[in-house]
Amino acid sequence: MSQTAPQPAVTGGRFNWFSGVFTPSILTVLGVVMYLLLGWTTGQAGLGMMLVIVVITHLITGATALSVSSIATNRTVGTGGAYFMISRSLGPSVGSAVGIPLFLAQALSVTFYVVGFAEALHLLVPGMPIVLIGTIVNVVVLALAYWNAELAIRAQYFVMAAIALSLVSFFTGTTGDFPRSIEWINRDGASFIRVFAVFFPAATGIMAGVSLSGDLRSPRRDIPKGLVFTIFTSLIVYIAFPIWFSLNFSNEDLINNLDAIFLVSSFPALIYLGVFGASLSSALGSILSAPRTLQALANDGHVPRFFARGYGKDNEPRVGTLLTFALAQLGVMLGSLEAIAPVLTMFFLATYGALNLASGLETWAANPSFRPTFRVPAPISLLAAVACFYVMSIINLPAMLVAAVILIGLFAFTQRRALDSAFGDARHGLWSAVVLAGLRNVTLSKEHPVNWRPNLVVMGGDISERHHLLEISSALVQSRGLVTFVHLLDGDVAERAGERKILNELYGEQLAETHPNVFYRAEIVGDLYKGTVTAAQTYGIGNFQANAVMLGWPKTEENIHGYLHMLRDLHLLERTILLVRDNPGGAVAKRNGRVHVWWTGATANGSLMLLLAHLVTQHGDWRGSTITVLTAVGDRAEVEDAAGKIRTLLEAARIDADIEVVLTAGRPLYQVFAEESGRADLVFLGFLLPTNLRNADGFYRRMNGIMTGLPRTVLVSSARGHDFESVVFDTIEMDAVPPQDA
Repeated sequence: MSQTAPQPAVTGGRFNWFSGVFTPSILTVLGVVMYLLLGWTTGQAGLGMMLVIVVITHLITGATALSVSSIATNRTVGTGGAYFMISRSLGPSVGSAVGIPLFLAQALSVTFYVVGFAEALHLLVPGMPIVLIGTIVNVVVLALAYWNAELAIRAQYFVMAAIALSLVSFFTGTTGDFPRSIEWINRDGASFIRVFAVFFPAATGIMAGVSLSGDLRSPRRDIPKGLVFTIFTSLIVYIAFPIWFSLNFSNEDLINNLDAIFLVSSFPALIYLGVFGASLSSALGSILSAPRTLQALANDGHVPRFFARGYGKDNEPRVGTLLTFALAQLGVMLGSLEAIAPVLTMFFLATYGALNLASGLETWAANPSFRPTFRVPAPISLLAAVACFYVMSIINLPAMLVAAVILIGLFAFTQRRALDSAFGDARHGLWSAVVLAGLRNVTLSKEHPVNWRPNLVVMGGDISERHHLLEISSALVQSRGLVTFVHLLDGDVAERAGERKILNELYGEQLAETHPNVFYRAEIVGDLYKGTVTAAQTYGIGNFQANAVMLGWPKTEENIHGYLHMLRDLHLLERTILLVRDNPGGAVAKRNGRVHVWWTGATANGSLMLLLAHLVTQHGDWRGSTITVLTAVGDRAEVEDAAGKIRTLLEAARIDADIEVVLTAGRPLYQVFAEESGRADLVFLGFLLPTNLRNADGFYRRMNGIMTGLPRTVLVSSARGHDFESVVFDTIEMDAVPPQDA
């Protein structure tokens, strides 16, 4: 984790790393929890457990700070801080799903710090209602943020001085029992989870500086530097505080005396000054951060656009500031820090988890465009993300599940709106990395016939003319493999390159909507038949290649010799061949829910036909259809034996299908097929290429004869034949079919 490149140039913002990141962050971190709750949490946990909580908290926030620094040094960070980074890394849907809850968390943070101020003042003036004090303070904070954000930032320097003086007062004071014997664990105190949930909001202040990213002179330089100094300073203070408490008080005293920090200080008035200053500065940091997150969300179209409007030369988000005030005031009505703290913990943990996930995935994906000057190893960010989500689950699992439902709902809503992202997020790189990893593993592993799944290339030509190939291929493969619809353009590249580009853009987008499991490619070839063979053998990467090719059955004998030689070459390349003859009467939808598979005893294609029939019936349009395996015999005595063989094969295949044995009674085979399967919706027939390719015309006529009277038919020639598990089915030897039967 190191900075390795020259610092980027100044971009002209109002604040630097100290004023814009470190100051608002450290003042938010060293805030209400430190003054009013840290004594209580130390007493409940004991010093040992409290130090563990402090370390775990800073490990999470420290890793998050490193992840944020990595993202920030890779690209220009605009208004919106954490939301901006997440949306530009994981996409607009994830950005909005996290950004909207982040805005609500930041608005609720105002409540948290305002109520903290009110409770501290209530200790001095017990008669003043906390809600009234909180309301007055909330109005003051609004006035500062609304009219002059820069003044609010400058005022924080005085607050920092007040906090420094309060720390001096705390660490120079003692009680009469100093030094006490340290109680490392309080076995009668609150649970680890409860104490952690109350303490964790103390560390969420690192987002205060990040949220002012749009106002920084150089976010790439200022964010990493400011965050590292914040985490380091915070860790030292939060380790020292519990130790000093434990040296001066017993655990019981710390639990029963929320004003212990005042009792131990050498100048208690300085503690009040620190509490008031820290509360006000933290509230100011939150009321400055929340509207800018909302403004960024509005700029990207996730919330109404009027929240994006800025005022003055500094583009102040005043509409968002008013909404933040209103939400904070609602929270003030609760008036309890302990009730608000766990809610804040959930919101911020979700944000931190998303930030770590974004950084880890960006690094793991090894996107060439992800070149941060502050590099963080992917395992650190990813482990921090897991830790965030795990901590959410152990703090309050029901609340985590509710939060998850909200995040998923926001994600789905954004996805449905299909907002375009023009900011080049990391999703493409992430998916590319997943694909590359999968391809490497596929290359290293040896394919087994049992693991066969269709990777189908459809040589379909113009989709408008071969729509049936699109429908049947999509139904066959679904999500179990890949379908690539290839439109071969016959001609010269120079002449048809423009047309190719238009077709790829047009049908690529169209199929993504209508058939998400089908990819489209238009390619230019000098010869359609040779181009088909070339495309089939060059498709894919490494061992991940096309294992099946689908083509339409030719309507005429024209060029049948070239067609048959193409099929022979595909067979020699060990590609399964699927030839689809569409219903002569028009497109076929599921009418009767009948899928027929014909078996006549040969062993080449049967199991594949049965598998394909099964796959079709799993598709939504065909679900509920029945598969019938048919075979023809010439003698009634053979019926029972044939049915028994099919029954055995179906049991081995683990596929449900009806069995039908047909007596030919002297009828030609094409007549048997037509009479038995003419009213089916889809028929599978096996075929072998003729041994003599010079007899192409005869092959074509005999095949047409076999399919006379049949509905949509898929002719199947398996590349593996009997290697498909143990199921053996029929191949019709076309040379054995008498011409007169056609």
